[in-house]
Amino acid sequence: MSASSNTAGPAGDSVPLPQEQVEPHPLSKDSIFHLLQVQRRRLTLQYLHGRTDAVSLRDLAEQVAAWENETTVEQLTSKERQRVYISLYQTHLLTLDKEGIIEYDQDRGTIKRTPRADQFNPYLFDTVPQDSSESSTDSALNHRWGRYYLGGTLFSTSLFGAKLLQLPFVAELAFRFILPIILVVFSIPAASHYYTRFVLPETNPIESVTQLFSRQ
Repeated sequence: MSASSNTAGPAGDSVPLPQEQVEPHPLSKDSIFHLLQVQRRRLTLQYLHGRTDAVSLRDLAEQVAAWENETTVEQLTSKERQRVYISLYQTHLLTLDKEGIIEYDQDRGTIKRTPRADQFNPYLFDTVPQDSSESSTDSALNHRWGRYYLGGTLFSTSLFGAKLLQLPFVAELAFRFILPIILVVFSIPAASHYYTRFVLPETNPIESVTQLFSRQ
């Protein structure tokens, strides 16, 4: 897909302007975020960043597959290469071409970045999957939930131990009361963990994505 424009010549004829002289039509932020939600499209634009020449689909697919699998191009399996190649060939490159972000020649298997892709630069490299800050945040959250579950385990073990030893106050409690207490101790953190980890991010995906790409 290519963007071109015409201007009137001396005789009134239409003269095509080179693509780089045409001001690319700006994409909305929603469109940019929607396109960048898919990892393979992000990696494709990262691979094309700074390139002015056309690249082959094979080279692009191999590098994207290597990034996805955290390995080198040489160590990729044929299955890993094929899975990414087919996905790019049939879906993602066509989407980017339709939006005028790349020029995709499906018959020749070549891809070229267009000036419209510059609109993704402020967001592009904040979305690398191996972002260290994102990993550290996830690690901190997992550590916090781990402390909750460890605390619940210690409380439950202590309660059972106190009952078996017939310690004061606990000795009078029947097991039919102790078991519901332990169930509540674990069910509330488990339900909260599930809600914050899986349900909450899905309730407002636009804000979630906006916060991700607005990180500096």
